[in-house]
Amino acid sequence: MLYKYNDGSLEMLESHDITVVGGKEKDLENLLVEYLSDLYTENGQLMPIFQERAMQEEPDLCALDKKGNLVIFELKRSTVTEDVTLQVMRYCQNYGHKNYSALCDMYNTFLKNENKEKVDLQEAHKDAFGLEQALSKEEFNRHQKLILVGSSADYKLMENVSYWKKQGVDIDYIPYRFYKINSEIFFEFFAKPYDYHINPKEMKGIIFDTNRSYDEKAIWDMMSKHKVSAYGDIKYCVKAFNKGDYVLYYHKGYGVVGVGKIKSSKAKEIPQNEEMYMDVELLTPVLNENEGIKHSISASELKQLLNKGFYFAKTTKVPYLSVEESEMVVKVLLDKFSTL
Repeated sequence: MLYKYNDGSLEMLESHDITVVGGKEKDLENLLVEYLSDLYTENGQLMPIFQERAMQEEPDLCALDKKGNLVIFELKRSTVTEDVTLQVMRYCQNYGHKNYSALCDMYNTFLKNENKEKVDLQEAHKDAFGLEQALSKEEFNRHQKLILVGSSADYKLMENVSYWKKQGVDIDYIPYRFYKINSEIFFEFFAKPYDYHINPKEMKGIIFDTNRSYDEKAIWDMMSKHKVSAYGDIKYCVKAFNKGDYVLYYHKGYGVVGVGKIKSSKAKEIPQNEEMYMDVELLTPVLNENEGIKHSISASELKQLLNKGFYFAKTTKVPYLSVEESEMVVKVLLDKFSTL
């Protein structure tokens, strides 16, 4: 819950479900799919692979964790009632036995609905979590976790969740809430077991994709002009940076290939390129197309260096880095360049 602080006292603020913004249950589902890697943090990020289709007896949302386990979400627009535990376990019964081939079909159905090209699930999972090797087909869906999401829950629901947990069922309830404060709307989602996010107002480091999948030359433009850029529908991603933040350039297939500090106070735009960018002071050598990329820190090296994993399927990789972690990456990358 959210409380208003006033001279040593707390006042609980009224919360709302998604109807406060004119939304329906499907809108909540779409919101979670888009921001799942930011919102859900228990045991790392999740890779969405399926959304419910109209008029089908299907879970609202299915995702995979880093180990290939299936996470099944059942969403309710408002209160989650006691009978929903049986509903989500029925889904678990139906989907828990699906083999790799069935999961792959689910994922490509999901991609088709997102107007994206068909891909191999093993490779997509490997890339999303920065694994050195793709999981074997047999490693997928060995375990299932059930998540109930709603703006509130009745007492019996919480009793049922506790009961099934004691019986060994991996099930949990996570509330979401909207708040109206003055004329603005705020969204809250409860990350378990704790919220590891760095305060975005504090100085931080962000691993940022160089757009290699869509434009091989984008990185050379960024390097030569000392900037970090995003394009098209996701160009607003650069607004995640504040002046003084570290940008760690992540080049698909290589890893982190350069680091800089943001100089701009706000993002700039090049409309004809559908590009938004921020100026950068490069802290590592400027890369150029003629010489290519000779040194990098791979996803596996990054995990070992910082002792944590990342979700690489987005332009801005999560979690963010602290200043100390960012400086560690700068040092390691500079050490690699010094061997030239």
